[in-house]
Amino acid sequence: MRLSALFFLALLTACTVLPEPIPETIPAQQQIYTQSQTGCLTLLSDFKRTVQQQGVQDAQLVWDPRFPHLTFNRFSLSWLSDLTTRAQKQQWLGYVVHQAALQRQAEYQNLPNKRGYEAEQLGRCATQLASRNLYNPAFWSALTTNPPKFPSGYSDWQRFWGIYPLSKHLALPSMNKEKRRLISQFIQPDEGDSIRYTTTDKPALTQPAIHAWFQQARQQSPLAWPQLTQAQQQQLLAYYMPVFQVAPRSRDDIPGQAEYLVPDRPTINPTKPTVYTHISFTRFYGPTLMQLNYSLWFANRTARSSFDPYAGPFDGVLIRLTLDPDGNPYILDSIHHCGCYHMVFSLSPELRFAPPDHQNEWPITMSVYAGQHIDTLGITFSHGEHMLKDVRWLQTMPHVRPLTMLPYHRLRSLPTTENARQSLFNPQGMLPASVRTERFYLWPLGVKSPGTQRQLGHHATAFIGQRHFDEPFLFETLFEKP
Repeated sequence: MRLSALFFLALLTACTVLPEPIPETIPAQQQIYTQSQTGCLTLLSDFKRTVQQQGVQDAQLVWDPRFPHLTFNRFSLSWLSDLTTRAQKQQWLGYVVHQAALQRQAEYQNLPNKRGYEAEQLGRCATQLASRNLYNPAFWSALTTNPPKFPSGYSDWQRFWGIYPLSKHLALPSMNKEKRRLISQFIQPDEGDSIRYTTTDKPALTQPAIHAWFQQARQQSPLAWPQLTQAQQQQLLAYYMPVFQVAPRSRDDIPGQAEYLVPDRPTINPTKPTVYTHISFTRFYGPTLMQLNYSLWFANRTARSSFDPYAGPFDGVLIRLTLDPDGNPYILDSIHHCGCYHMVFSLSPELRFAPPDHQNEWPITMSVYAGQHIDTLGITFSHGEHMLKDVRWLQTMPHVRPLTMLPYHRLRSLPTTENARQSLFNPQGMLPASVRTERFYLWPLGVKSPGTQRQLGHHATAFIGQRHFDEPFLFETLFEKP
């Protein structure tokens, strides 16, 4: 009976929990906004209820009913106690307003029934509310005294019923064995003929020009954020894009484009080699650093045997290149889209890894230093599993196949039929078509649906302890202060 109960709990773990319904009335709004803002508050709140009722809620950012025109990620939430001047608050507001606009766009496009809503009107209301927030003490008081909380990728009840203090010790030997296997791949030769992919539209940038961009951005930013223009960001993403190499044993080893051939059945099309990109930020002992993100998606993780609990539909790797305050490559790290297999590479001799915290699972760490005038990384993946097995600086540019560079934001709203759109992810930030058998025995460690591919913001990267890939002070825990 005990085994049956545990199996039942595992089944429950595989099922995602629906978001809390948005209340019909939100009393806190009356304390924050004026009577003249009621119309816009009602419109935006009703829109979000409709989005939730129709099952198209986007989970990449957290939304708070008190602030229906804003959305937040872990980076923006980390700044709430540091906003001291009006100029800083204005820049921060601009960031969260823009993030909210992107989320609202995706949700509006995905709504099956848009009756009663117009995208332009929703945007005008959001702009109107935000313009009055800057001078509203009640707004800032509500935001800082009871800040929105980004949902955790961990489940406390799973760890409780899974007897986590015991389970983590039982799992540790297998986890260490897997890390040794991954590290050993870095000293193995290449697996025969490989295909290399990258953009073929690399801009003619120079390091002095990049340094000037970052210096100017910091000087113009009240928060000293390196916020570049959209055009500059796209040039940087193309300029620093690594060369991705994989030995193709099947169509599973070709990075493809996410599509819906029929509604509710996403797939990865390997005839369209694609990389999805986005910009993020992290905080590192004072400065805010820019991060260039490259997401590759594969149709499947190929089974290694007749029973492989880690294999199944969809697989992917997220490569993140963090730049130093002058825009030079500084730190490279990567995860699979399930949040697993976190690897961190120091790219600068000034960086020293911190001693491992034995209370938390530590990522695999290595150093890869470049010579002068080298700015292209070569990253090799194993076939089938798509594990990182080599990271090096390339002296010359090899022959490559072109990758189409698309914004990651597109995954939040993909065409399904002529007049319909759908996110690749569900309202919990998961890709349900990618669930893995491993979830039935790894659930005691507390990670929600282990092995399932998931959306940005939902990548739990440690089975022992807790760590999220997008934590704003992540690198301060992994590196000593330079």
